[in-house]
Amino acid sequence: MKFRNIIILAVAIVSWSQCKKKSEEPYPNENIVMDNAQAALYFHTIFREAENAWGFVDSVKYVSDTYPDPANTTKSDKKITYTESTKNVTIEYNAWVTAKQLLAGTIYFTVEKDVYRPADAAITASITVNLTNFSINQQSVTGSFKMQYVTKADSETDHYAYTLFEGSAIYEAGVRMPVIIAGAVSSGQYERTKGSATYAQDDEWAYSGAMRGMLHDDPNLKYTNTVLTSYTVNDTKMDGTVYYTMNCITAKQGVSQIKISGRPDIIYGYECSGIYFESVTDVR
Repeated sequence: MKFRNIIILAVAIVSWSQCKKKSEEPYPNENIVMDNAQAALYFHTIFREAENAWGFVDSVKYVSDTYPDPANTTKSDKKITYTESTKNVTIEYNAWVTAKQLLAGTIYFTVEKDVYRPADAAITASITVNLTNFSINQQSVTGSFKMQYVTKADSETDHYAYTLFEGSAIYEAGVRMPVIIAGAVSSGQYERTKGSATYAQDDEWAYSGAMRGMLHDDPNLKYTNTVLTSYTVNDTKMDGTVYYTMNCITAKQGVSQIKISGRPDIIYGYECSGIYFESVTDVR
């Protein structure tokens, strides 16, 4: 298997809006890969922010208050508010930069019970996360997802079952701009492979699952993007799991496969500052 390098710089990630113009035929494989990689990264960022806030609220013993981030400035701020009477958590962002991404708007969820990462498998701990006027890099992101803690007796790391609900989407930057990509995940899995000693966001997350949806509201561009369980390079079988860290502008590593009816499958991989994909001919 040979991967072709798509050069992506940090500045390119900020303007990752690959609008498919009507005059463009075919829709380039580079755009398909970048749109899918963008969606995966954005939805992971929201997962990471929500998980971190859940842990923080637990650390302050579910006491009602507004907790400003210590890194706030006059031009950029983030605050977490917990309301004990309703068990609501809101995370509000104003020009907040995290992992080279600009966040604005609100993430909110309700804590069903005062528990986080339960050691007892009989105790269910889950939250459903929603977005209000939320954007990343000035691109509107809508939708909601559920994350449920999964207690595993044979594992010392944290595991979550992840469901991204239908209707979740990322839009072009601007007012009333078109959808870049819409997607849903029915059975995603997250594992915290490094970190959790503190609530600083320096953890590493492993992700596996499949996202299904549509690119640019085009019925001919219905896709399935699946993280590969394994793949083979030079007769060597390797793990395809996607790993995210705060230091990478894409994922640290991992391999995914995009399927679109009428087109050859596209297999692409991550390497922290770049994305690589199997070179195939665009379908015309």
